[in-house]
Amino acid sequence: MKLKYSILFGLFSAVILPLATGLAQQATAEEKRELPGIAKPINQPPARLVAEPPLAEQLARGLVVIEFRTENLRVVPVYGPAALSVVPRVGHLHITVDDAAWHWVHASTEPVIVQGLPPGKHRVLLELADPTHKVIDSHVSNFEIPQH
Repeated sequence: MKLKYSILFGLFSAVILPLATGLAQQATAEEKRELPGIAKPINQPPARLVAEPPLAEQLARGLVVIEFRTENLRVVPVYGPAALSVVPRVGHLHITVDDAAWHWVHASTEPVIVQGLPPGKHRVLLELADPTHKVIDSHVSNFEIPQH
């Protein structure tokens, strides 16, 4: 009888225990890959920025109003690498006027509004960016503010 238990214990120690331990470690590794509270990235169509020309009536008064929409991306004030995992995708706009060395962040779906530009030709660059500020798409609006 002792021999029978010895053989079973040997079999258990040599085959079953390592197999069970390996499966437990594999499950633990899979659990570590899934962070709670963060959606798994899925294949999403590319994000796109669609902008209209500045509204003519406001432009005649020296006010630049550019309406825009995004496709496959929600414009929200959420930033940082963790936000790259958000589904559906989120991002914001970078706005640059007249090729300035600086830009500002526009993180709402409201139109982009620029005022105080002198009469003449101008350019506004709208860049669609991900939460880490990597540019995904862009649009340039060229326009002229008339003399008053």
